[in-house]
This record gives sequence, C-alpha cells and structure tokens, in this order.
Amino acid sequence: MLLSAFLLSIVPAVAHAQSASGGYYVISLNANIDPGTANYVTSSISDAQSAGAGHFVLVLNTFGGDGQSMDNIIQAISSYESGGGTFITLIGPFGAHAYSAGSYIAESSNKVYMMNGTVIGSATPIVSDIPTGETNTTMTKDIDAFTSLMQALTDNFGRNGTATGLMVSGGVSYGATDALRLHVIDGIVNASSVAGALSDLGVPSGAPVQTEGISSQLISILSDPNLSTVLFLAGVLAIMVDLFHPTFILSGAGAAAMVLALIGFGYFGAPLSAILLMFIGAAFIFLEVKTHHGVSAIGGVVIFIIGVLLVFQNTATPAPLASGIVPPANVVNPSPVTYAILAVLAVVIVIGSVYLYRLRRDLDSRKQGLFEMKRMIGKEGLLTSDVKANMTGTANIGSEDWTVTCAQDLAKGTRVKVKETDGYKLIVEGV
Repeated sequence: MLLSAFLLSIVPAVAHAQSASGGYYVISLNANIDPGTANYVTSSISDAQSAGAGHFVLVLNTFGGDGQSMDNIIQAISSYESGGGTFITLIGPFGAHAYSAGSYIAESSNKVYMMNGTVIGSATPIVSDIPTGETNTTMTKDIDAFTSLMQALTDNFGRNGTATGLMVSGGVSYGATDALRLHVIDGIVNASSVAGALSDLGVPSGAPVQTEGISSQLISILSDPNLSTVLFLAGVLAIMVDLFHPTFILSGAGAAAMVLALIGFGYFGAPLSAILLMFIGAAFIFLEVKTHHGVSAIGGVVIFIIGVLLVFQNTATPAPLASGIVPPANVVNPSPVTYAILAVLAVVIVIGSVYLYRLRRDLDSRKQGLFEMKRMIGKEGLLTSDVKANMTGTANIGSEDWTVTCAQDLAKGTRVKVKETDGYKLIVEGV
C-alpha cells in the first residue's frame, strides 16, 4: 500500500499529450484548492500547451483553499495566456460557487462565465494565530494586499476591479445576474447542464472533460502537514521497533512512510531547515536504542517538534505573475489539531522507546536464565517429595529446591540425576 501510494504521488496528474478537441482543452475542478488540485490544474495546462490547444476551459466549483496553491494555479494560467492561449473559467453547474481562492483564479482568466444559480466572491483572507496586539495591523495588511491582487487581476481584463475588490475587503458575493450587471464576469450561459454550457461557449460536441486523477487526490491527502507529521513519526517508531527486534519488514514500511511524509511536506512547501531538524530529531530518537533512559528520545522529540512547527512558517514570497503582479506571501499556522497530534505522538515515542528497551532486557534475561538451566544437566540431588510418573514434585539439587518430573514413580529421599530441562523444570531419573 505504501509503495503504491509513493508511485502514485510522483506520476503526472494527467496523461501527457491528451488530444485537444477543436483546439479546446476542458477540465472540471470540484474540490478545495490545495497542492493536489494545483498539481492537477497546472499539469493540465501544461498538457494543453503540449497538445497545441488555443482555448482552455476550467469548469469550477470550489469553496477556496490555501494561498500558495492558488498562486501556483494563477502562475500557470498567466503563462498559458502570455503564450497566446485563451483561458476561460465557467462557474458551474447549477448551485456551484467560486469562493475565496476560486474567485481569484476565475478573475485571472481571459473570460469568466457563470451558469444560472451560481455564486462568486467571499474572498477575504483568513489569518490565524496573529500575535497579541498585532491583530488590526496584520489583518489590514493582508486584506489590503489581497484586495490589490484581486483588483489588479480583474483590471487586467477590463472587468470591474472596484466590485471585485469588495469581494475581498467586504466579503461580498455575487450571484450570476449581479456579477454580470457589475461586470465582475463576462457573461451568463443560459444552459441547464455543463455540457450545454460548454457547447454555448464553442466547445465541440463530445469534447472530453478531464477530471482529477488518483495521483492528484493522493497529493491532496499527503499535503496535509498533520498527516505528513503522523506518517513521519510513525515511520520513525516502526524503524525503532525493528531495531529492538529486527524483522526488516517494519523498517521497510517505516522508510516508505517517511518518504511519503517528505513528499507531502514537499508539496506543502516545507523549508529545508525544517526537514533537516526533523531528521536530526529522528536520529536522536534512534539513539535511544543505545542510551535506554528516555533522554535521547525526549531530546529527539523536542527537536522534531521544532522542525514541524517551522514547516508551517512557509513565508517565501511568490514569484511575480506574467502581468508583473506579486501575490502576497503565504503563511499557514499550526492548528490545535497539530499540537494535539504532536503531543500524543511525542508521548507514544518516549514511553514506547523506554518500554521496548525494558521488554528486550527482560526477554534477554529470560533467555539467559534458560541458558543457565542447561548447566543443571548431570547434577544430582535428593527428592524432597514423592513424585508420580510424568507428574511434578520437588528435589534439592545444588543446594536449591527445584520443580522436577520423571517417567517413573519415585519416593521421597530417592537420589536423582538431572537428564534434561523443560523450561524451569528439571527432568530427572533415579540413581
């Protein structure tokens, strides 16, 4: 399962060089905007360029998503448009919406159309974990930055930047009729189905509509930093268990889990320093195999947690768009769920490492005890109780009392000799 997930996560989101029917390349996106859907859209745009499609149609229905993935999609759209292609966003089907990041993506298109019963807007950025005393300043900066981005995208295509700016600064949303009246979009498609709407936009009948593949969906799952954190620590724990009791199977599974976690962190945009700290933390956790007192495990967990928290501070400034616009930097803060996961896994690893050591120590001492039992073979002593055939009794051998058994009836006081051992029992015979 882990190997399959790894292979799926590195294959392209769509098969390359798909045919473009009549110069149109059509995809449908009905999901949140995240690294997986960004991979899907950007791969599709690259595929359309390879196929020579002059028109790209995105059928969009989304509640929004993270800023970095939105930026990646806008970058790809700008590249396609600067190459001479016409990018069209169709918000559909009936009841669909292009909220938050979806509205920025729509407004970065050459043409925006809506089906009846659809909505666009509600694009105010969400900022969490703002330091005390900086709430107003930070929120104002972010809202101003995203408002400017939205207006610049809209004005670039001659639409109403004032109206789209309100979608950011005031959280306003527009139905199809109001959006057209305010020139937020370029038109309304009066069709009852997506197929009919595509036909009205000039897409040839029967043109294939690409949908998100398994690989992109897997990337969406892995790019959740909480899941990647669990996978990484689970992999570390699996390898550590294997070091205490080698089977190689757990080590392979643990390594695969860690690779999947790294792939997820990569799609999330984790900085190299954070990844390095996580590996240093893992090394200290593995060192617990030698130290045995939990100190190395605790230190490793602390270093690892610092690395995970740095993963969320992805503050790199995005590259300018083709129009020269520089999108706002993306900052994602850890949620209470993240802290809870880290706390639980930290406790499991520290307690687990100490427990595994003590378990191995006890097993080793038991093995040593069984080995010493063999030294009793050949020694003689006296029965201190009667012993029935194949039953147990007691005997004093080597100045110690032992549980013994024999193949014949023997009376108390009989001198016996140890023939073999059975666990902690001695098998004796009369002398």
